[in-house]
Amino acid sequence: MNENPYAATNTANASISEDTLGEDRSLLGIARNVFLAWEKLRIIYLGILTLFTLFLVGFSGFLNYSVVMSIVIGAFFANLLYFAGPVIDTYIRWLGYRSSWPRWFMFVCGTLLSLLLALGLLGSQLLPNQP
Repeated sequence: MNENPYAATNTANASISEDTLGEDRSLLGIARNVFLAWEKLRIIYLGILTLFTLFLVGFSGFLNYSVVMSIVIGAFFANLLYFAGPVIDTYIRWLGYRSSWPRWFMFVCGTLLSLLLALGLLGSQLLPNQP
């Protein structure tokens, strides 16, 4: 009789495994699932920003070294700031909230903010004679 009398019974362990349904609830498991979902959204995010940037540059017909450097630096910071979404989403899910609306809300608001910042950054260079 080496069993611990204070250990959980087999029925309790079975109900725990049935509740999780194979989902990893550790921080590492939650983060992995969240980051994989956000990496799929990154393709859409970069596609939208690329099309918007090409539209702005193509519409102005003005392309020089400073505009190209602004695009490269802006792309770097856009990808760096994108990382905030999965970090916040991981924290929300780690706290126990499982709905997907915060992810979509952060994605849409972040994408709109990025478009606004791209317009401000490139607009000041592509339309230099404006007041």
